[in-house]
Amino acid sequence: MAKQKQSKNTDGLKAYAEKKNQETIDRVNEAIDRLKRSSSRPINFKTVAEAAGVSKATLYNNDILKERILSLRAMKKGIRTQGVAAASNDQMQLQAEKIKQLYKEINNLREDKKKLIVQLVLMEELKDENQKLREQIKRLSSQKVTC
Repeated sequence: MAKQKQSKNTDGLKAYAEKKNQETIDRVNEAIDRLKRSSSRPINFKTVAEAAGVSKATLYNNDILKERILSLRAMKKGIRTQGVAAASNDQMQLQAEKIKQLYKEINNLREDKKKLIVQLVLMEELKDENQKLREQIKRLSSQKVTC
């Protein structure tokens, strides 16, 4: 039971941290969307960090956000030289939708992981209890034999 109480104590902290992380990701995605609509500001780590109110390190440390910014930056440079804005815009929308879908999948997998961890802890507790009961049965059986 001590393991379960300890798990419950950290569950709230983990949930809060994940919620804050998701809020940060949402703020960054909204900032990127605003920058995409703006023709005066480039999309790079500095402008995205400023627009979202996060540090550049936050952007560099999140692989998905980092990749999104790098690809948008490259696409924007390509748009200026090639003039294929409409096709690129559709492509960016598809990528944005795919990213949202992947975030949902990641969150679902995290929830599944939490449930599996709880089940694993319970299983370990049951194994310990089972072992104790087997030992108790052996002791009782040996006492019956000697009586």
